[in-house]
Amino acid sequence: MAIVLLPLCFLGYGSDNDTYTVLDSGVSTWHLHLPETSRNPGYWLFEAIVFALRHLGGSIATNLATLVVALVVLWRFLAIAERLGLRYPRIVAACLAVTPVFAIAATSTVDYLWSLLGVVLFVEFLLADRLALAVLAAAFAIAIRGANAPLIACAILAGILTSPRRAPRLLGVGVFVAILGGLPYIESWRLANHSFAFLHALAGPEAMWTPTLRIGRFVYKSLYLFGPVATGLMLGCPIFATVPSSLRWESTPSLIPEVLAYRQRATPLFLGVILANAALFLRYPIEISYLIPVAFFVLLLVGVRLTCKPLTIAVLLAVLSLNFVTPQFARPNIPGHATAASFKPSLEPGILLEDIRLRRTVSQCEDYRCYYLVIHPGSHGMDYTGPVRAPIK
Repeated sequence: MAIVLLPLCFLGYGSDNDTYTVLDSGVSTWHLHLPETSRNPGYWLFEAIVFALRHLGGSIATNLATLVVALVVLWRFLAIAERLGLRYPRIVAACLAVTPVFAIAATSTVDYLWSLLGVVLFVEFLLADRLALAVLAAAFAIAIRGANAPLIACAILAGILTSPRRAPRLLGVGVFVAILGGLPYIESWRLANHSFAFLHALAGPEAMWTPTLRIGRFVYKSLYLFGPVATGLMLGCPIFATVPSSLRWESTPSLIPEVLAYRQRATPLFLGVILANAALFLRYPIEISYLIPVAFFVLLLVGVRLTCKPLTIAVLLAVLSLNFVTPQFARPNIPGHATAASFKPSLEPGILLEDIRLRRTVSQCEDYRCYYLVIHPGSHGMDYTGPVRAPIK
C-alpha cells in the first residue's frame, strides 16, 4: 500500500478545503499568537501537529506522517481481523486500504485517520481490559476530532449493556475520557464568549436540509463509501453464509473458543461505533469521509462472513474500481449545495482520479486564500472574506 500511495504524498496538502483552514489556523495560533481554530468545535491539537510538521518539511512531512498513521491503522485492522478469525484478513484489509476515502485521507493533510487511530486503539484496549490506555487513546481521538465523542460514548454504553458487572469501571473510563479529551475545547469555549456556541456546526443554508434532502444525502452518499456494487455484495454476504457448505466453493472452518469469545465481546462495541458514526452522518451528511470509522468496523464484521475467496476478491475488486470509475445515478441541481436532484445515470471519473485532478490544481497552495482563488478563478478575490495570514518564517 505504502508504495502505491506514496506518490500522492507529493501532490501538495490535498483537495479538502478544511486542510487549508487548518494550515491558516496553525499559523494564526502558533506563529502570530492569535488563537483561532479552523472550524467548530475546534481542532487545536491537529492544527498544532500540522503546524509543527509543516515547519519541518511542508506538505511532504504532513502527508508522510498521515501515511504512517494510515499504515498503523491497517496494522491494527489486521491484528483485530486475526483475533476475529477472519478467513482472508489480508484481502479484507486490502478492501479498507483501497476504499477511496481511506486512500485519499491516507495521503492528505487531514485528521480523519489520526482520529480513527485513537478510536481503534480505544476499542482494542477496552476489549483487553487495559482501561488506563483506553482512556488515553479515547482522549486523543476526541482531542483530534470532537465528533469522536459520541463514538466513544456508544462503545462504552455497548460495553456496559453487554457486561453490566463492568459498568462502574466503564463509567469511570467515560469520566476520565471526558475530562482529558475535553481539555482542548476549553479554548473553544473561551473564544465563543464562554458559551457552547462552538458546538454548532456550519452546515450551509436551511434549504439544503429539509428531511427529504437530509435522508437522500445520507442514503446516497453512504452508498458511495464502498460503491453500489461492493455494497450489494456485502449485503449479500449473510445470504451466502446460509448456503450449505457442500454447495459452496469452500467450506467454513471451525472456530476455536477464544475466537468465538472475542467475537462475542467485540461485536457490540463495533456496532456501537458504527451506529454512532451513522447517526452523526445522518445529522451532517456532508462528506463521505465522515464515514471512515464505519468503513473500518463494518469491514471487520463483514469479513467474518466472507468465508469464500472468490466472493472476497469480488468485493475487493468492486471497491477498487470505485477509484477509477464511478457509476452515478443522480445529478444535483447545484453541486455541493444541492436543493434538488434528478435521475441521470452516468459513468464518471473515479473518486481517486477526481481527487488527484483537484490536488494537482491546488498543489501550490499554502493557505485558504490561495485555495479559494484557484477553485473560484473568476472571483479575483472579490468574494473572499477570510483573513490573510503571514507565512511561516
